[in-house]
Amino acid sequence: MMKTASTIMMFILAVLFLGGSPTWAQVPYWMATPAAHPLMTSPVTGYPIPSLWTQWMAPGTERIKAGPVEVHPFVGVTEFYNDNIYRNYGGLKKEEDYITTLSPGLQLRLPVRQHSFQLDYRADVSSYAKNNETNYTNQTGGAAVNLDFPGGLLFHLSDYFSDAVVPRYAKEIPGISGAADPFRALPYNANNLNTWARYRFLDRWAAEVRYNNFDWRYKNSYDDSGTWNRNLFGGSLYYRFTPKIDAFVDYSYSVVDYKIGLINDNYNHSAYLGLSFDPTAKINGSLKLGWFQKHYEVGQPGTKTTYDAFSSFLDLTYKVSPHHILLLRGVQLILEDLDTHAPYTMMDFSLGYRHFLIWNPKVNLNATIGYGTKKFERSTTDVDGSIKTRDDKIGYGGVGIGYAIQTWLSVGLNYFYTASDSNFKNYDYRQNIWMLNIRAAF
Repeated sequence: MMKTASTIMMFILAVLFLGGSPTWAQVPYWMATPAAHPLMTSPVTGYPIPSLWTQWMAPGTERIKAGPVEVHPFVGVTEFYNDNIYRNYGGLKKEEDYITTLSPGLQLRLPVRQHSFQLDYRADVSSYAKNNETNYTNQTGGAAVNLDFPGGLLFHLSDYFSDAVVPRYAKEIPGISGAADPFRALPYNANNLNTWARYRFLDRWAAEVRYNNFDWRYKNSYDDSGTWNRNLFGGSLYYRFTPKIDAFVDYSYSVVDYKIGLINDNYNHSAYLGLSFDPTAKINGSLKLGWFQKHYEVGQPGTKTTYDAFSSFLDLTYKVSPHHILLLRGVQLILEDLDTHAPYTMMDFSLGYRHFLIWNPKVNLNATIGYGTKKFERSTTDVDGSIKTRDDKIGYGGVGIGYAIQTWLSVGLNYFYTASDSNFKNYDYRQNIWMLNIRAAF
């Protein structure tokens, strides 16, 4: 189900943002959190769209203090018009709706010399004007510790928990509920524990080790076949070419265990070479290219157990001038579908542009365009009963305008279009979204 994939990606983005992960951070797996603002995420991966992503989940920078503790409350209200809220899932006709999302949150941060301790909470309450059976509330909360020791040792520990819902895929069918409802909402709990340590030595070198445990559990027992846990271990070695550019080699190993059965259990290897750029540089972000392998522990008749592919992660921002910014984002990776568990190779690349008006830099114009594919390795069953290998081609683009009324208050208007061409009826759709938002962050 397409909503599930986008939903899952957003958990990592939220955790990486709230927890202050370092530049090496790869998206470890297609994990989950509520995508409260679908306009701002790629319809292929759920990554933030470069030019439309305005750090909506971020706390502000106002200096509100309770003793030594920095207090950062924030709240946003977003009004969507979506002409295809269910994306024709099940081959059904379009359903349009107006959706109101209220997004309150709070961050408490305690700086202690070079260290910091923080608590985070965010909720998204989404209400549909016509299809109120699709209403949902998602919540995420957790804590992070960042320690910066003399001598070049950095340490990070964070743990974030979500109580959330994958929204309905289509309207309710009278007289059908629970496990019998093919379009039911999927309430779940997710927990993401991250820790890493980095040590810089001999001026130019740094070594890093990391561990991640992600647990995804559906609340209803009849959805348990999709419950899983993943452990990831990894490390990186950095060499600093210049004060603003690091080269690195990166390796990760992960094990995915499903609650029911062994047929979908798998382990993964990934190895990359890359560059990371200092945030203060004219070009900042990271680029890594390498190899990814997914191996299933139990084979299925007529299918492979091991899948290999070229893999890449690209997240670059080019500050052409104080008024012009280009943003390039891309990823290619072997994943597994969360509904059928079939492996597939996913690719998504997008280019964004943001312009701050010379005569009034509080006003910014933005645009983005992107394209992605999903190529599956196993045959699965479409909604019409046909058995085939799924192949998706997804193009998308959007434009918008934002205005910073005050440092703590902003408004925005955005439009986004998606065209998904798939040989499966469940994933073939066109969608137009308009979004008006106002946000206060202190």
